Amino acid sequence: MLKVGPFRGFLTRYNDMTRKISGTKRSSWALLTHVGRRSGRAYQTSLGAIPYRDGFLLPLGYGPHTDWYRNLMAAGACTLAWKGQSFSLERPELVSCPDVMRAWPTRSRILLQLAGIHDFVWLHLSREQRAESAPLASQVDHAAN
Repeated sequence: MLKVGPFRGFLTRYNDMTRKISGTKRSSWALLTHVGRRSGRAYQTSLGAIPYRDGFLLPLGYGPHTDWYRNLMAAGACTLAWKGQSFSLERPELVSCPDVMRAWPTRSRILLQLAGIHDFVWLHLSREQRAESAPLASQVDHAAN
């Protein structure tokens, strides 16, 4: 798990900047839209994501006490913009196992390990999204290259 400490102000500004391009075709960052568990307000968070089986994996870099993770678990659903497409996701699961780590491209896996990140959120495509989407497996191969 990453330690924020004195970098909190820098990270806030960095996140504000990355949020503007996250989820676009040319960005390596995804944009997670989730609903506040108390406010009901929509929030957006930039983060890494990769297609995994029937959905996506998101690294839980700051641990399970982050607002986006707690909001996601409370709502049980979210929207993820990734590579210029929007995905409706549901059924978040906290996962941490070697198979999950191996799903990441080598460079990303090394950075995740160096940062001490071992926990991930696995989000599944919603039923409606599965009916209208091309299989994610083909996108996984494309994203890893």
